[in-house]
Amino acid sequence: MKFVSLFKKELREMLSVQTIIMLVFLLVIMSLMGVMLNSSVEESESESSKITICNLDGTDFTESVLAYLEHPTADMQNEVEIISLESDDYAAELDRLGIKTFIVIPEGFTDCIVNGEQADIVYVSKMTSLASMANINTGSETAVALIEAAVKTALYTDKVQSGILTDDEVTVLESPLNVTEQTVVGDKSEEISQLLLYSCVYSQSLMLPLVVYILILLGSQTMVNAVAAEKLDKTLETLLSAPVSRLTVLSAKMLAAAVVALLNAAIYMVGTDSMTSAVTGTLSGDYSDILNSLGLSFTTKSYILIGIQMLLSTLIALSVSLILGAFAKNVKSSQTLMMPIMFTALFPFMASMFVDISTLPGAVRYLLYAIPFTHTFMATDNVIFGKTSLYVGGLIYQLVFLVICMTIAIKIFTSDKIFTASEGVGGCRRKKSKQAKE
Repeated sequence: MKFVSLFKKELREMLSVQTIIMLVFLLVIMSLMGVMLNSSVEESESESSKITICNLDGTDFTESVLAYLEHPTADMQNEVEIISLESDDYAAELDRLGIKTFIVIPEGFTDCIVNGEQADIVYVSKMTSLASMANINTGSETAVALIEAAVKTALYTDKVQSGILTDDEVTVLESPLNVTEQTVVGDKSEEISQLLLYSCVYSQSLMLPLVVYILILLGSQTMVNAVAAEKLDKTLETLLSAPVSRLTVLSAKMLAAAVVALLNAAIYMVGTDSMTSAVTGTLSGDYSDILNSLGLSFTTKSYILIGIQMLLSTLIALSVSLILGAFAKNVKSSQTLMMPIMFTALFPFMASMFVDISTLPGAVRYLLYAIPFTHTFMATDNVIFGKTSLYVGGLIYQLVFLVICMTIAIKIFTSDKIFTASEGVGGCRRKKSKQAKE
């Protein structure tokens, strides 16, 4: 019986209202993430059946290949769109047509096949984000494999009918196409695989979301615990009773927090620079040149722009922590008060790792935009892919949010709410009654 009683007691303490709320919030966040990922997968599946091709060869053979692309199997149907290019500027053509990928079948394609030579095709794709699901296979990428299958089938049938296969013909059958991949970033393009380019760039910014999340959590936890501890041991009451204005006390706290936040941001930038230098140092000179040409290498300007939003997110988290710390009754409650910051940072953190937030459906996208931390998680994409309007808009929103939070914090610290906020109405009444009796 004693064991059962102790077990119930421990279970009640561990399964507190705060713990249950945290689990419910976690379930909601994971459900929303599931919805976002499902939406991205459905969009990817829809795009995988859309094939965009520019047929510059225009022969009966290429027409038969296009017909094969529409119905490669009895239960598979693709949407093939034929486009015309107005120039060789692939970046401009993608913007003009409003698409992300297309394939070019150049003139002389059929002649190469007939002569038993590898035929060239060009696969053009546009990279717009570092999110993992924003760089998965598209319809045009699938079409490369289908075109190769169609050519192999035609070659094999023709060569079998001729009754003999030379070594060169066997080689061509094994690899009938020479695929040239052109990846577009912004208004520039280079001859490189998007998958390879994605790997190079993603390795440089892999740690950013995690570092931002850790900075927000550690900074917030430190501030909440500091305010709660000073409040509980009466240090804050003594400090605010000293012949120093409360605004000065608050300013000192925020300035110290800003210095620490700035130091954290600076250490991140230096550390990232060291890490990226080690990574890019292993790349060949050609790849490094390509990254520089496409504007995907981290520069001093990009570090500063990303660091500014990291600093703002940290300051917002610290100012909110000041407000929440005023409501702490004890150390345990101060941990519970961290939940709003933890969950509002966790949602965009997880989203930014998998999906391009700027392409999500309206309601979910604007919900994420309303969280000030989201814009810092998007900072790398916005800076290196030239999404200037998103970066500036997020920066302005963060500044406004910070001003609002600081205004609320100032009002709390310059009034008696800093002492009464955690006591509740009943506590205030008991205190006033006790003072009246004395």
